Amino acid sequence: MFRLIRYKLHLKDLADETVMQRIALITGASSGIGEAFAHLLAREGYRPILIARRQAELNRVAEAIACAVNVDPLVMPKDLSRPQAGTEIQVELDERGLFPDLLINNAGFGLMGATAILDLQEQIEMVDLNVRTLTELSLRYGRLMRQRGRGGIINVSSVGGTLPGPNMAVYYATKAYILNLTEALSFELKSSGVQVTAVMPGVTKTGFHCRAGMEDSLLLRFAVPMSAQRVAELGYQGYCKGQRVVATGLFNKFATWCTRLFPHSILLPVTAKLHT
Repeated sequence: MFRLIRYKLHLKDLADETVMQRIALITGASSGIGEAFAHLLAREGYRPILIARRQAELNRVAEAIACAVNVDPLVMPKDLSRPQAGTEIQVELDERGLFPDLLINNAGFGLMGATAILDLQEQIEMVDLNVRTLTELSLRYGRLMRQRGRGGIINVSSVGGTLPGPNMAVYYATKAYILNLTEALSFELKSSGVQVTAVMPGVTKTGFHCRAGMEDSLLLRFAVPMSAQRVAELGYQGYCKGQRVVATGLFNKFATWCTRLFPHSILLPVTAKLHT
């Protein structure tokens, strides 16, 4: 009799644990802001699902989280620039019985240079990753969260999304798209129990600038980079407060204010110069 009671209590504990465990799906989680979000959300009680191309780096992040917090992250290596990646993610999570309570769309990259000179295919891949995949995951899980009446989405845009960006034209355009899409989704879903937030970092200490080929740019000579950890903290704090848009830090808030104040005839040559 006592064994049966203990067994039933054990099953109840497992059920409670399953119910209480929140899931966070994070793209671009192998480094930078995505990695910072993974650590932060693990500390906040989420089980992170880590998605990026580099499995070795994902394993490194997962092991670091497991050592620091009593959480077992799930690693899912995916090339998110492939058209079928979004479908594969949902199918695999459905098979495991997992549904994200919070979706972090962070994966993306930029390229510095004139659009007519940069590699055409790389620029198309940038659109696929920065825009198409983010849109698909936002729509797939946004509608399911709406049906459930709860959940959240954080899309990582950029201060650059508030203006055109000569010499990084496609990248800036993708971030403008993310900002506009996120604000609209936030308005549409605000009464459904689903919080949608756009995070707008400025220059951040990540590998982004090396990938973009802008280590020696004028922008980086003058900028004071923010840590990826601080970006994640400010973004998550804004999300928890129900903010639709979070510009990370006073300087970035000032920069977004300037983009509304000055005409593009002034901003275009200044931005072009910063990306040289």
